[in-house]
Amino acid sequence: MRLSGSILLIILFLTSCGKEESVKNEGANFEAWYPRYNQYISDWLGEQVKVRNESIKELQNRSNEETDPEAQKKLKDQISEKQKELERFSSRQALGDYIAFLDLKDLPEDLMWEDGQEEPEIGDPESKKGGAFRYFITSSPPTIRPFGPNSNNSFRGELYDNIEIGLIDLHPETGAVIPGVAKEWAIGADKKTVFFRLDPDAKYNDGEPVKAVDFLWFVYIRASDNVVTPWFKQYLREQFARVAVYGKEVVAVTLPEPKPKLPYFASIPPSASHFYNEYGPDYKERYQWRVPPTTAAYTVKDEDIVKGVSITLSRDKDWWAKDKKFYRYRFNTDKIRYTVVRDISKAWELFRAGEIDYFPISLPEYWYQKSEMEPVFDGYVERYTWYNQYPRIPWSLYLNSAKPPLDNLDVRLGINHATNWQKVIDVIFRGDAARLPGWTKGFGRLDNPEIMARPFSIAKAKEYFAKAGYSEEGDDGILRDATGNRLEVILSYSKIPVREKMMGILKEEARKAGVDFVLDGLDHTVLYKKEMAKEHQMVFSAWGFRPPYPRYYEYFHSNNAYDDKGNLKTNTNNIFSFKDERMDQLAVAFRNATSEEELERTAHEMQQIIHDSGVYIPGYMTEFSRVGCWRWLRWPDSEFTEFAPPKVYVPMESYVYWVDEDMKKETLEAKRSGKAFPEVEEEKSRYQIKTEVTKGKDE
Repeated sequence: MRLSGSILLIILFLTSCGKEESVKNEGANFEAWYPRYNQYISDWLGEQVKVRNESIKELQNRSNEETDPEAQKKLKDQISEKQKELERFSSRQALGDYIAFLDLKDLPEDLMWEDGQEEPEIGDPESKKGGAFRYFITSSPPTIRPFGPNSNNSFRGELYDNIEIGLIDLHPETGAVIPGVAKEWAIGADKKTVFFRLDPDAKYNDGEPVKAVDFLWFVYIRASDNVVTPWFKQYLREQFARVAVYGKEVVAVTLPEPKPKLPYFASIPPSASHFYNEYGPDYKERYQWRVPPTTAAYTVKDEDIVKGVSITLSRDKDWWAKDKKFYRYRFNTDKIRYTVVRDISKAWELFRAGEIDYFPISLPEYWYQKSEMEPVFDGYVERYTWYNQYPRIPWSLYLNSAKPPLDNLDVRLGINHATNWQKVIDVIFRGDAARLPGWTKGFGRLDNPEIMARPFSIAKAKEYFAKAGYSEEGDDGILRDATGNRLEVILSYSKIPVREKMMGILKEEARKAGVDFVLDGLDHTVLYKKEMAKEHQMVFSAWGFRPPYPRYYEYFHSNNAYDDKGNLKTNTNNIFSFKDERMDQLAVAFRNATSEEELERTAHEMQQIIHDSGVYIPGYMTEFSRVGCWRWLRWPDSEFTEFAPPKVYVPMESYVYWVDEDMKKETLEAKRSGKAFPEVEEEKSRYQIKTEVTKGKDE
């Protein structure tokens, strides 16, 4: 899954950073770079203050001249918004340097330190260390780098996001803040600064200690001109006000304004300064296949990268957090081996043969048919249905509004009604899934309850198509416009059997409404690159959302769609090529929200805009994950955790499992001798939410 917590949650390629090209870098020389960067930020803040003052003055003049009460109210609201922005930038100017070295004696004395130790354990005290977890991936990652071009691939979670330890984390059941590399934290009097006291035990998995300055290097290697990370540069510039160190043991991160769950949003991971001592203009090539040391329990040795074949993670047996609460019962296996198996059916056969330990069987084809097999009947393979509380992943259709005919709103709305997701749910999922209502589901009060996906309706689809000029039906049943152009859209997707079936159903049903979905099945890596290049028309895809809040800016702000000259901007997550002035305002407001109430208000309005635009056609969701695993792969059954913590996407991403080597030996011997064990099929429902959207037929 893509992306992970706070900064880890958002490592993606998005918007440009304006004048940042003026900040020049001469290689791995942090000492020379950071004063220049501080000056750049200072100049940029000065420009923002100037622009806001000019805007306020101009709006005040217009308001004084305006006689219409309604127009005057709108102008006053705009003035109020600009004044908030002015205060945001002015308060940042008062902080001084963005990157700051301060003395420990200057640390505020009245801080109330927290350590999160009152939160429950994670995992099972009965877990065992050792063994290897064997799984598969369908394509090799294009790079091993944690940032820079092509780093936001589907494997980065397994390498970094899911396992790296930042300053703090959120408990995967309670959602409360728990310690990470910081053993304790405190919120400053300004309600914008979080002070993190580093755990003196914290080390990288190459044995080097984590240093306070390494958190400044996190900014350095991503914000310098040695790497192309346009959105990240903007994010660091606009969403952080200061990153400071107090001596060698305290890191302080200041945000531009107060936020709910402030420690979470202020948390960043360290970047090992000793590893990046060769960092320079050739970063992309030099570090392409070099795995950086991290704070995670696992790392990848050079010899364990077999390109196109496998990648193996090895557990650091001297890992600094191995005996610490929240971590001691996780990351149990000595090895995690990911084998490249491009054909899912072949991966299934490897699982049947016991060469792969775990397989997702949520799809009815696997749950009801393929897993009805001898290894299950003989008790060698066990089946589980596990309910979680994770935001529903938006498996849906994403429309590129820059590509004709999808630049026409009526065409997009028609395609919404021509897409029969309910038939996919009934046929492929046998009714076990439900229709996703909109952009988000599973974020509680931030989900707009008024938003419902448009139902399949041939009549409504043709009505919209006629408005767009497609009213003549050809001999093949596909609508044409007055000049004879067929109504067709290329639908791109990862070419695996179940998706071939899904897309086949959508194509067949869409033809009934007069539109031809031209199927374009691609290798996953090729599909991802096509999306990032904005070369698609319509794509079946999903993005990994993570608690506690959804994201909008990177997907819908126009900065991530077009450059200053109106050209499409590539390597951003706005794959809709979406541009809307009100959405831009709301996306910024959501980013800068200081309360849950403000988050709710802006999120609801943005969801309505997305719905009205028709650029997103909600697909399906499930409230559970079904897995098959060989009986030696064990899962928690403790007072702390049932199977896996609820706020993870799939059980394997919790890392609470372990391999019982004695049970593995017993199972393999039984398999050879023909001995059977009782069949195991269990439902793990401790974390089931009873208020999911109910399944219903589209009209």
